[in-house]
Amino acid sequence: MKNKIITILFIIIVCGLFLLNIIVKDIDISDSERRYLTKFPDITLSGLLDASVFASIEDYSSDQFVWRDYFRGLKAWVQYNILGKLDNNNLFIEDGQIIKIDYPLNINKVNTFIDKMNLLYNTYLKDMNVYYSIIPDKNYYSSNKYLKIDYDLLFSMVNQGLDYMEYIDLTDKLELSNYYYTDIHWKQETLDEIVDLLSSSMGFKIKDKDYKRHEFTEFKGTYYGQIGLKVPFDKLTYLTNDIIDAASVYDIESKLNTVYEESSLGKMDSYDVFLGGSSALIEITNNSNTSKKELIIFRDSFSSSLAPLLIEGYKKITLVDLRYMNMNLLSDYITFDNQDILILYNTSIINSSDMLKIF
Repeated sequence: MKNKIITILFIIIVCGLFLLNIIVKDIDISDSERRYLTKFPDITLSGLLDASVFASIEDYSSDQFVWRDYFRGLKAWVQYNILGKLDNNNLFIEDGQIIKIDYPLNINKVNTFIDKMNLLYNTYLKDMNVYYSIIPDKNYYSSNKYLKIDYDLLFSMVNQGLDYMEYIDLTDKLELSNYYYTDIHWKQETLDEIVDLLSSSMGFKIKDKDYKRHEFTEFKGTYYGQIGLKVPFDKLTYLTNDIIDAASVYDIESKLNTVYEESSLGKMDSYDVFLGGSSALIEITNNSNTSKKELIIFRDSFSSSLAPLLIEGYKKITLVDLRYMNMNLLSDYITFDNQDILILYNTSIINSSDMLKIF
């Protein structure tokens, strides 16, 4: 009798969840995961024949499952508190920081990164002032009880492969507190020492550090939803002064014309407040600088928050993201003529360098 009752309850629960999934309206965007959720696929004969439609239905069922966030949170809680695992979905928490395990080190991808930087240099950057830096991901500064890539080997390989460029070592100027708790990126308001190091190494000057602070206190970084646990909101701070406010911006992909895109705050990725987020090419013109000094940054998303703090030092800063622009198109937009060059990538990009469109 007991087994029958359990069986009946199980059937009721399963059937109830099935009916709820049919009745409840599909969700377009997951706020917690900051991504678009899978919609029900179109059923076609070709999709039935190659079985791809069934894989799409499986993805749809997983994404649109009723109370999905609750069950994700329950799974994460069990992983950490019952099973005693150190991480969930390759994420762990240390000192309030949510940190991603980017493991293992891919030697081939690091060599590919070096080859791509050499090709970029030989194609466009010869006889120019070329500097490069590597931004460590947060795991570089975590304790040693978690899996880590061999950072020493990564840095050594890149330094040997790019030894004709001038290396600016950022590692001693950063620590975990420089990064957002729930996101991969560094905090703009903590980058004074980075700016000072770059300016002394590259020969530009930043005198006006009297910034006005603007705070957004409900920042949900990339890892906020991925961790699956209830964690506090982050605080995002962006800095302005007269020079930054007066700068003009040209973005080849949008109508962005200011350094900060304040309409991004509270949307899917509030970090896009910095220069409107990812874009193939952005030009920032300092209207108060009378020199001809220019800077080109080959970059990932970290430079979106760094570049505003460098505006005073240059007449023009051009940011190039080769994840979105093929290197062969650069000459259509940039005349390379004695600009300072800064190659600035984080370790995760170097360890997955296929995404750089340098061929």
